[in-house]
This record gives sequence, structure tokens and C-alpha cells, in this order.
Amino acid sequence: MNNDEETSIHTLAAEYVLGTLEKTERDAVEVRRESDPLLDQAIVRWQAHLAGLNEYVQDAEPREGLFDEILIKLDQSAEKSTEKNTEKKIASEKSESAKASPVVVEMDAMRVKLKRWRFTAFGASAIAACLAVFMVVNPTIEPTVQANAPFVAVFQADDSQPAFIMSLDINTRQLTVRPVMAQGQAGKTYQLWIKSDDIGPAPRSLGLLANVANPIQKKIDYDPAIIRHATFGISVEPMGGSPTGVPTGPAIHGRLYPTSL
Repeated sequence: MNNDEETSIHTLAAEYVLGTLEKTERDAVEVRRESDPLLDQAIVRWQAHLAGLNEYVQDAEPREGLFDEILIKLDQSAEKSTEKNTEKKIASEKSESAKASPVVVEMDAMRVKLKRWRFTAFGASAIAACLAVFMVVNPTIEPTVQANAPFVAVFQADDSQPAFIMSLDINTRQLTVRPVMAQGQAGKTYQLWIKSDDIGPAPRSLGLLANVANPIQKKIDYDPAIIRHATFGISVEPMGGSPTGVPTGPAIHGRLYPTSL
């Protein structure tokens, strides 16, 4: 794969994660990632890179009456536009007015396009800046993994924000599960699992994720080679954990990807 193709994949993945794609483009990416492991891996990496930005975003309520103020300003703007158009029509001959109408429509369309171009240019600049940093840190789609580089798994049920993100240090076998959009459920708890053919046909429990308000740290005792290629899962279970020793409720899954975060 040449650099242009690699950059194209990362740019598409970044736009997908940032949410700047049109619906048809987003649907096409979702179909493509099912058969394109390089694109799928790039999307997962961008999700891991950008998920931390959520920590810097705080909830904010608009001040009281803001919406009414916006409506008033829109009405005033519409009235001024109507007055100007009326004055132009009175001052111009009917034939000239008829010719001017499509011009006014075209100008309005150009203004809308200009706003979109400005927004697109801003988004493209942000993606380019992120991509430049990403490509310096990760010069290829499958970089040589540093000995101390952590691994990351993203757990999500759909194409929205991830529910959990897990980072793992293979050498120390220390993992951290950080809730992103996951919320506690009354009478329920989350349980972490590992699945590998090397440790048996059924998933093995790695313990409960009882407090989803804060990151949860755990140490696992499996061999690093098993951990590296295992599938991890998080299921919704009754309080106290699964009564059967295997997942019983809805589950989301993730695989480890190397990263230099």
C-alpha cells in the first residue's frame, strides 16, 4: 500500500469517527469496514485517539429565552430582506425584476454553499492536523509495536459513541476499563470476560465492573500471547455477576489493537 492510499484510509476513518460524513457516505463506510480490515482497524484507532476529548466537554444549558431571541432575530432578518426586495422591485422595471429573481435565488444558494465550504474547510483543517500527528506517530497502517506500547479495545453496540474503552499493558497484564457512554442500570451490573480457544470453549470472567462512574483497573493472569489475540466482552448481568459462570445478558465485544497512545 502506498502513502496516498494509507492517508486516504486514515482520512476516511477520521471523518467517520468525527461524524462529518453524509449519511450515504457513512453507510458506505459501515459496509466497507466489514470486508476491509485496514479501514476497520483505522476506525478503531481513531475512536481510541479521540474518545479522550469527551473528558474536556462539559454539559451546558442554554440561557433562558435564548431560543425566543433567535426566532426574533430571524424574523427581523426576514423582514429586512423582504423590505429590500420590495424596494428593488418598485425601482426596477418588471422585465428587469423577472431577470433579477433567478439571480437572487442563485445568490442565496451561493451563500448557503459558502457557509458549507467554510465549515468543511474548518473540519478538513482539523482532520489534517490530527492526521499529521497520527501519521508521525504511526507512519504505517500496521506499525511496529513498541515494547511498552499499550493495547486498546473499544466496546460499542452500534456506530454511536463507545460504551467502554479498555487499555492493557501486555507486559504487566494490567488493564484499565474506562466508561465512555455506559450508564449504570438498576439491579444490574457489568461483567468483563475474555474468550480464547487456548483457555477453553467458554468465556472466562475477569470480574465485575461495578462502578461505571470511574475507570476500573484489574490485573489478569493469562499468558501475554493468549491475551494479545483474545476477544474481550462486557455483558449486563444481575447484581453479583452471572449466576451461570458465562454471559447471560446482552454483551458487547472488542479486540485488542496496538496503539502508541
